[in-house]
Amino acid sequence: MWRIKQFMPKEKSGLEGRMIDIGNLKIQVRNVIAEGGFSCVYLAQDALNGSKQYALKHMICNDEESLDLVKKEISVMKSLQGHPNIVMLCAHTFLDTGRTKEALLVMEFCDKSLVNVLESRGAGFFEEKQILQIFRDVCNAVFAMHCQSPPIAHRDLKAENILLGSDGLWKLCDFGSTSTNHKRFERPEEMGIEEDNIRKHTTPAYRSPEMWDLLLREVISEKVDIWALGCLLFRICYFKSAFDGESKLQVLNGNYRIPEMPKYSSSITDLIKDMLQSSPASRPDITQARALLDWTFISMNLGVVSS
Repeated sequence: MWRIKQFMPKEKSGLEGRMIDIGNLKIQVRNVIAEGGFSCVYLAQDALNGSKQYALKHMICNDEESLDLVKKEISVMKSLQGHPNIVMLCAHTFLDTGRTKEALLVMEFCDKSLVNVLESRGAGFFEEKQILQIFRDVCNAVFAMHCQSPPIAHRDLKAENILLGSDGLWKLCDFGSTSTNHKRFERPEEMGIEEDNIRKHTTPAYRSPEMWDLLLREVISEKVDIWALGCLLFRICYFKSAFDGESKLQVLNGNYRIPEMPKYSSSITDLIKDMLQSSPASRPDITQARALLDWTFISMNLGVVSS
């Protein structure tokens, strides 16, 4: 779990103040802006162009598994390079310190996450057009991932991983949980490994029914992202989770309620309901979801969205 540090007192940490060459960039490391168990994100400044800022992600890899996860994250970001709704990877390198390896990823700097925006709005809910603009950017990023061959599932879509770029577009980040291993898990040893992966690399509030209970014998695929998008859209609309915390039974039973207020059009609420179908086969794929979203956007601009 990342801990955002923007409102915390400054603490001197590992890389702060250092000048580092990464790829063809020379950067001055500033302060820590977020941290997790074995990683930190720093604000960094281009040494040759002081007005240019970056986010520097520093990860400590204590074993081959963690090193492979970092390599996978880099590979996914490279495959999506240039997409306007994906956080850009600018440079990266690995440092061998003997006992461990360290990874340094230089990425475009985005000064706000969607969760920051949601938590700072108080009781001021979004207008429907604002919701659609945010959500369409996110869906565009997921579309780019699901259109790869094989499709790449993000598996940790959540408000914390949606950032606002300096160009005004919302961008998806954090590709350390991605998977192309889409399958039905049958054998007990396979299920145990996958359950451990799910527990370590996904977030309970956005976790789909087939991830909560492998005994459902559903294929775990990119459709887990569609469920997470439904949870995300619910949160953007109502500023709270569709399902309480780690309530497995609520998720498995599809036990959520669309609030009466604020009142949004049936196009929005129907999209939430379609995405939060318990069976992955009943959920739309990202192409269908994006088409519904585009239709809603066009209809709204024409003034024909149903209430």
